[in-house]
Formats: sequence, structure tokens, C-alpha cells
Amino acid sequence: MASTIDHVEKTLADSYRKEIDQEENVWRSLPFFAATIAFQFTTLAQVVLRLPAHGSGAWWDAILAIALQSVCVAVALGFLAASIVPARFTYVSEEPALLDYARGLDQDAQDAIDVGQPPIDPLVELKRTLADQYALATHHNRQINQTRAYRRSVAGLAILTSIGFTGFLIVRMLLYNLPR
Repeated sequence: MASTIDHVEKTLADSYRKEIDQEENVWRSLPFFAATIAFQFTTLAQVVLRLPAHGSGAWWDAILAIALQSVCVAVALGFLAASIVPARFTYVSEEPALLDYARGLDQDAQDAIDVGQPPIDPLVELKRTLADQYALATHHNRQINQTRAYRRSVAGLAILTSIGFTGFLIVRMLLYNLPR
């Protein structure tokens, strides 16, 4: 029985650590978004200085591309903000409480021997308890991370779409301004 609990406890401990590490992934992706949005704002600043004549087809194309790009950036920023909203992760017992629990298990095993009862295996009981805690914490933390990953993905798609509108805007303005 101990080998099954050993394996499950180790597997759950690894999963637990991975979910805790995933929390950092949201923050690691922020520089990409910041650089992309900065590029787009720079492009907009240059295009606005060279907008075609008001009411022309090229002007409408530019205004529509700017509006759609702005909506996409706003959506991306909204989903990025939602992905970094603080969330309460679940953790295993604090170290002093876990140490007290382990000492209590050892004492229970010794007390059982002293009164002539078959002793419990403190290590198996500790691993069982840790496996339970890892399972609950990992499940809870994974739900938070999956929600954050979904929001970050939507933000990424919105940024990529806004890059498409930025590219269209650049090409359209080049085609308009080159002949002049």
C-alpha cells in the first residue's frame, strides 16, 4: 500500500509545483504585449500626421483600420487585466503545522506499540494526508491558471488581429502617399 501512496504523493507534488509555477507565466508574457502595443501606438502617431484628405476613400480606410485596431487593443488590455487579477491560490499546510502533525503521527504509532496494538505507519499516513492536500490545492490552482491562460489567449488573439489592422493601415497609407 505504501508504494501506491508514495507514487501518488510524488505525482501530485509534481503537479502542485507545476501549477504554482504557472502563476508566473502570465507575468512573463506581458513584455510581448507591451512591445506590440508600443509599436502600434508609434505607427498610429506616424499615420495620424499623414492622414489622407477628409472624406476620401483612403481616409475612411484609415479611420476604420484605426478604430478596429483600437478596439482590438482595448479588448487585449481588458483580457490582460483580467488575467492578472489577484486570485487566492491554495497551498499545502504551513511547515510548522505539518511538522507538528508528523510528530503527532510518530507519537500515535509509539503509543499503539506501548499498549500492544498494531502500529499505524506514520509515513504512509503523512503521505496520504499530503496527497489529499496536493490533490485539492492542485485542482483549485489549475482552475485559476486555466482561466488565466484562456484570458491571455484571447488577449493574444486580439493583439494579433490589431497587428493585422496595423499592417493594413501601413500598406494603405503607403499606397496612398507614394504616388504623391
